[in-house]
Amino acid sequence: MLERYIEKNIFRQVYLCQQLYQKKEVSLQVMAERLNVCTITIDNDLDVLKESFEQEILSFERTRNSCKLFFDPAYSLLELTQRLYRRSDFLRVLNDYLIGNTRWSEIAEKEFLSTSKIYQIRASIFSFAEELGYLHSEHQIKIPEKDLRYLLLAIAKYTGERSAIPYNKMIASSAEELINYVEAHFFARDYPTSEREIIILGIQLSCQRARKAAITFTTKEKSCAQETPLFKLLREGVNTLDSTICVNEEELFFIYSLFNARNYLCNNLELLQKDFAVVYQNHIKRYPEIEDLLQEIRSSLNIPFENELLLKKAFLPFIRSTWADMQLFQPDLIYLVDKEQRTMYQEIQKILEQWSTLNQTNIHWNENLIRKMTLTLDLLRRNTFDEKIELYIVAPSDFNFLYYRQQLETLLDDRFIISSMIYNSLDEVVDDAFFCSRRIIVCDTALYQADLGSENTLIFPISLKSTTETCFKINQTARSVEKSLKG
Repeated sequence: MLERYIEKNIFRQVYLCQQLYQKKEVSLQVMAERLNVCTITIDNDLDVLKESFEQEILSFERTRNSCKLFFDPAYSLLELTQRLYRRSDFLRVLNDYLIGNTRWSEIAEKEFLSTSKIYQIRASIFSFAEELGYLHSEHQIKIPEKDLRYLLLAIAKYTGERSAIPYNKMIASSAEELINYVEAHFFARDYPTSEREIIILGIQLSCQRARKAAITFTTKEKSCAQETPLFKLLREGVNTLDSTICVNEEELFFIYSLFNARNYLCNNLELLQKDFAVVYQNHIKRYPEIEDLLQEIRSSLNIPFENELLLKKAFLPFIRSTWADMQLFQPDLIYLVDKEQRTMYQEIQKILEQWSTLNQTNIHWNENLIRKMTLTLDLLRRNTFDEKIELYIVAPSDFNFLYYRQQLETLLDDRFIISSMIYNSLDEVVDDAFFCSRRIIVCDTALYQADLGSENTLIFPISLKSTTETCFKINQTARSVEKSLKG
């Protein structure tokens, strides 16, 4: 929802930056359709990106129909998009307002904004508050503590602005230890750097806000959390470690929400499956109404039964983040759908709204996360899978790994064996010192780096939409690869 109030040009440029960073090449027409603008506007936005990241762009090539751009891998996608988000007057002013500066003239002076501009943003902030039921009078906004924290956390994540969450070295260190504790005791989970940052920021915010305002959770919300192994592990970790965090029990539930909503990796398929089984049991299987929602989505969207596991895998992180109605401001990449997918998106929205009404829930659904789930479900509806095989896969998430794995099993011939190891970086698998034989790697385009192949290693970039094309290329070279593997 926050995205609808961010300046449209900032939103477009962030999306284009994310798409180019991950895919390296985009269609101008596709981008124009998804962003609901003309290709001339996309051209102008690309000019802004080129000018903004002159030092960070290795190559830039634009044709009439497409744009190909390679960023220097030394720069993370997060730091690039934070630079763009920091240009948003709305986000900067909202941050100032949320941390207690309600004098608009002072904010205007601080942010170098004109009087007309600051009052235009003020009107947007009050519209934002009114839409969410935070506006209690003409000039008074009251935001529930849970929502306030996640708003501050989202702004800090998007922009890198830390004025609302002052850095505390001891608390940050304790937060790192707690993450490491969970990783070591919960099926070898691995929280990526970007996810760790949100948890650490949230824990610092918890310690800061606990002194100013109490956060509360309902008896039902607490009961749901207390039944999960993750909550028990967090309580154990806080009590076991020499920790400076968690002022009281209520704050422990907030910390649970930080871990519960974040994505994580695992480089061992067996442990990943065990992790999934436990989390699925505690967040879906235990609640018949949520399982009914899942099956309603499957039947309404005609998801093939053989894709049931991937459906559950896509649905689980989405539903996890609804605990205590904390999904609305969860920070994430921008996800947009095309014309064909828009129908599915609207159908999912309708299913969620009807389910909420039937079960009398007050969940504020996150439109961006619904679109994210729509994109994955669209893949599952279009594709069916049959037998298994084996090979090396480098993927940024377990969903991508499982999706690529099943596609490879279906589309590649029996020359290949797909490894059960999940690699999240090319560096982990390209080093020939660990692989005496020659081999093939398929690497997600978001993690792909050119020129890392060697005499022993053939690397094929792959994306969720290019699996057929990539498998065709691999099959084309299969005979020569097989000879080299034997040689």
